[in-house]
Amino acid sequence: MSNIRETVLSILMEYDRDGKKKPSLLKDALEKVDYLETRDKAFIKRVVEGCLERQIQIDYIIDKFSKTKVEKMQPLIRNIIRMGTYQIMFMDQVPDSAACNEAVKLAGRHKFDGLKGFVNGVLRNISRNKENIKYPDKNNNQSIDYFSVYYSMPEWLCRMWVQDIGVEKTESILQFFLEARPTVLRINMYETDEASRKKIKDELVAEIKKTGAVVSDNKLLPYAIELEKTDNIRFLPGFDEGKFAVQDVSSMLVAEIAGVSEGQTVIDVCAAPGGKSTHAAEKVGKNGRVLSRDVSERKCELILENAERLGLDNIEVRKGDARIHDGNLGDMADVLYLDVPCSGFGIIGRKNDIKLNMSKKAVKEIESLQWEIVKASWDYVKKGGTLIYSTCTINKDENQKVVEKICREFPFETVDISDKVSEIFKADKEAEIYKSAQKGYIQLLPGEYGTDGFFIARLRRKND
Repeated sequence: MSNIRETVLSILMEYDRDGKKKPSLLKDALEKVDYLETRDKAFIKRVVEGCLERQIQIDYIIDKFSKTKVEKMQPLIRNIIRMGTYQIMFMDQVPDSAACNEAVKLAGRHKFDGLKGFVNGVLRNISRNKENIKYPDKNNNQSIDYFSVYYSMPEWLCRMWVQDIGVEKTESILQFFLEARPTVLRINMYETDEASRKKIKDELVAEIKKTGAVVSDNKLLPYAIELEKTDNIRFLPGFDEGKFAVQDVSSMLVAEIAGVSEGQTVIDVCAAPGGKSTHAAEKVGKNGRVLSRDVSERKCELILENAERLGLDNIEVRKGDARIHDGNLGDMADVLYLDVPCSGFGIIGRKNDIKLNMSKKAVKEIESLQWEIVKASWDYVKKGGTLIYSTCTINKDENQKVVEKICREFPFETVDISDKVSEIFKADKEAEIYKSAQKGYIQLLPGEYGTDGFFIARLRRKND
């Protein structure tokens, strides 16, 4: 286990240097140690992700029991203490004594013998007092100080959400971000008739269950299933045969709300990693086509890999910068997907680097980029055709306000999508999400229906 903790430390050190700008750092590191036992890889993943997602809370706790504040510590010692604190506070299966002892050993192996006593003292002090940590008063400052520390979220984000959606919904979102999430699969329904679909799903579920995974139906879409207790998705039965794709239900709803159907042409200008493009390709069938674009060669290769694995031969993938107008695509799309780059606030629970890297300035830069893409792409839609504007964020400036601007500046109008949304949304006609669907969009808040946070708007290009 000492070597496993050494791996955790090396990954955290890399994050400390510049890894917060590399979302794939943990994934890449785990691939290098793929020879390890599943249990050991799970430990590495949990401690690294835990230290990142709980960093604000962990640092607050350390500062309560250390004379030297976290920001003043030597980086290696800081990360050793963060590792130990996470294990003490959030991993019941690791004895506190083991977390302390292993941290001291790590300090010694890295020639910090003089600080072994300091590491030991801080961690044992935390261990003795972990049931009595005093957090900021929840009743002060609209709960923002408390939310920031207890849920490890930057204050400016807590403040923005409290102002936009209120204290109660903000806390619900913050709680959801820290919960364990199932992996969601979209079952490949390309070239299958209605009668065959249940059989395909039942057979795949039975195969996956044999691996020990816990499988359940998703409540929103019949072709989506949820998995728990899985290791590497690539090793699941059906992966190599293209029987499923990994995609959150919130993202699958794009094709449903767009009403993508047999024989249509769909253009997806920000397509990587390809979930929405491949889903659209399944729905348009052999007589339809999907023109899939993304800005980098590597991302295009990823889309192609996914399409080929899923057996989809109706996707054309090309490198293309969505900010630059492509005259060859004018008036071509029955459906245009503008799933634009965004702040990603709706998927923080899956990507902890977002809250570590994002800033108010960065959000404003993203908003400018979104509008560049809209201006360059809107006329790819045929008259009478559909434009889908979507993001994985919950920021109104990136969502509702952009849709309003599109309708002001270009020949588009929103479309009532209340007949397209899931039966669960329709159940309560007074619910906010159903009312917004009548106006042409839905804003899924993280966890509200068990999904990521996601925004989807449907617009129609006017004929005149």
